[in-house]
Amino acid sequence: MQNINSSKSKEISESKADSGFTLIEVMVVVAIIGILVAIAVPQYQDYIARSRIVEGMNLASSAKLSVTEAFASRGTVAMDDATHGSFTFTPTRSVKLIEITPSGAIAIDFQNSVAPEGKNTLHLVPTNEPDANVPKPIDLSKPEGSTWSGGWSCRSTETNLIPQLLPSECRIGK
Repeated sequence: MQNINSSKSKEISESKADSGFTLIEVMVVVAIIGILVAIAVPQYQDYIARSRIVEGMNLASSAKLSVTEAFASRGTVAMDDATHGSFTFTPTRSVKLIEITPSGAIAIDFQNSVAPEGKNTLHLVPTNEPDANVPKPIDLSKPEGSTWSGGWSCRSTETNLIPQLLPSECRIGK
């Protein structure tokens, strides 16, 4: 009887020793998780920054409307003066400034949390060819701008945002 009890206790102690993970197995799992995190975090940060760029473009829609109305009612004039008072902007967590230039283009400056200083401006330009790869901007303050059809493009050579942050429709193809 004692022999049976000792063999049972031996089996129990051996099965307990076989359960669980070895240090190597745990280290492999931790290494795999580390690699996944190293890849996922930058992608997630770019995704968030791109969504904030789109937020800025949406906030600029009232500026586009203001320029369009000023052009329709007053013709070719300096758009920053013509839209003064009809468009105001309050900075957000993502967008630092939206301003209308004299030519009618709209400059969207993003906060440093979205893009680094000096590489944080997106320009929306009035154009008659919004779907062109590099559309020709129209200066609405000059007589040659009198034939504007009301089109807008975010593909501007004045934009200095990092290309990976731009929405696909704003990237200038090479």
